[in-house]
Formats: sequence, C-alpha cells, structure tokens
Amino acid sequence: MLFHGAYLLNEHPRIISLWDDVALQKIASQPKDEDTYCLIHLPWNHGKAQKMLRKKMLFTQLRTKDVSPLMVTNSKKEDSYRRWFNIPGLQCSAYIYTDEKDYGILNIDKKYDAVYAAQLMPFKRIELAKELSKVFVLTYTPGAGKNSENDLPSFCPAMKHADYNKTWVDHIGKNRLFNQSRVGLCLSKEEGPMLASLEYMLSGLPVVSTESRGGRDEYYNKEYTLIVDDNPTAVRKGVEELIARQIDPNYVREKTIEKLNSDRTRYVEFISEYVRKHSHVILDPEELLHKLFDKPKQTFIPVDKL
Repeated sequence: MLFHGAYLLNEHPRIISLWDDVALQKIASQPKDEDTYCLIHLPWNHGKAQKMLRKKMLFTQLRTKDVSPLMVTNSKKEDSYRRWFNIPGLQCSAYIYTDEKDYGILNIDKKYDAVYAAQLMPFKRIELAKELSKVFVLTYTPGAGKNSENDLPSFCPAMKHADYNKTWVDHIGKNRLFNQSRVGLCLSKEEGPMLASLEYMLSGLPVVSTESRGGRDEYYNKEYTLIVDDNPTAVRKGVEELIARQIDPNYVREKTIEKLNSDRTRYVEFISEYVRKHSHVILDPEELLHKLFDKPKQTFIPVDKL
C-alpha cells in the first residue's frame, strides 16, 4: 500500500482507502456534497487498548466533517480491540494493494542463505542475523532520500560482514536480490504488517520470523514459514532448517497469492454491502475487485491531487 496519497475506489459515493495521515487530514478538510467513505488501514500495530481508544476519538471527529471512517485492521488482536470499541470495519491486511506482478521467480543462482529487507532503525533488530555468514541486508535510511548512501557497518557493527546496498534499490532490483537468496528474514518485535514479509513470499522465499505484533504472521503457513526465538542462534538454525527442507518456490508464491485474492474478495464484498446499507447505492463486488487489484497503482492519487 502506497503512502502520500489515497486509493480511489469509487466516485459517487466517494470511497477511498489510505493509511497516510496527511492525506486523511486533507480529505477531512475538504468541502463535500456527500459523505466520503474512508477505509483507514493501520500502518503500525494497534493491538493495544490505548491506541485503539485514540483511533475511536479520531473517528468521532471525522464524522463531524462528513467522513464515514471504516477501520481496516491487520491482525486478530487489533480486530478484537476494534470490535470491543464498536468501530465499524473489518480485518484485512494492507497487503492487498501490493501488485504481485512486481515480483516473481527468476532462474538465477543463489548467492545468499538469507536476505533481510529492513530500514536502518533499531526496531528492525538487524543484529539478530549476525550468525549468518552469507546474508544480504537490503536497506534504506529513513528520511535520507533516495540519493543518500546507507552505512550498515556504522549502524550495526555486528553486521559488518554482511553485503548490503549503499544506494536505493527499486522493486526490480529487490526481486532479483530475493531470488539470489534462499530465505527471507523478519526480525522486528513490533511494527505493521511488514511489506517485505509479503515480498519475500511473492518471490518464492520461505520466511524465518521472530514472534511479532502487527499482523505479518497472518499470512504465514507452517509449510514454508518458521517462527523462532529472538536470538541470533535461533535465527541461524531457523534459516538452516528451511534451506534443508528444499521448499518449492512456486508453491510459496501460489499459496501467498491465493491468500491475497481471498482477502481482496472479502474486502470488496464488505465495501459493497456497507455502502448498500448506508447509501442504497449498489456496487458490483466483481467490478470493484478488478478495478482495484488488476492494476492497483492506477487507482492511487498522490496527496497533492486529492
């Protein structure tokens, strides 16, 4: 799901989805002839009562500005709090807006035992990969811009042996790096659904993850993912176990897309039914499904054009 804007699902009534606060504030401030239905995804874990209470208060304010907010949670824990606070919405990962055609399985040699796509931030716990000798850290420095140089050894001296990218890598380069690797790593304790976790699996990689909060494990399958203790030895042994299983990458990708499509179907059916009940407008779920997910980037509107 893209930041700095919103996805336009329908014009009349206006239905949008986003997880960008700036875009949400802009939409709320605009004059409107009719209510705007706004599906608000959660970019960070909200499986806590205090966080969900703050969202409840925000949603109450939005209703005074002709915005009908709907919360889209990433995890069962978040969704239990959403229902407890009586906030309208559903559980459905923000992954659904990822275009699986951006990733695929390439016929190239493996170079790394594991790859970790992680920004240079402490919560990513990159050091947990320090016992892996053949590892690539695909990274970026938050706020530094695409032309800046990353410095993994300075940020994490324990990983000075790892290969890493000094400059920005686009999705084509990412897919190639994933295909040069045998296992994808997810080592944070808490974040949102973690896009890289999905990207690995769409590239055919099995995944080693620590226990986490935020929803990435909702897409995990014991056949090709392994949740390990949060220490370097457990991470290394987990990688070794998945490599030894010789898991078919096509199977990993197919099962991941199957889950994506199931969630997408639930998503558009929820939208169609909710709008029908509250505005008496009939939306065809099948038509909405193709409009949103055949080419998801085409429905995205940058914040300056909202």
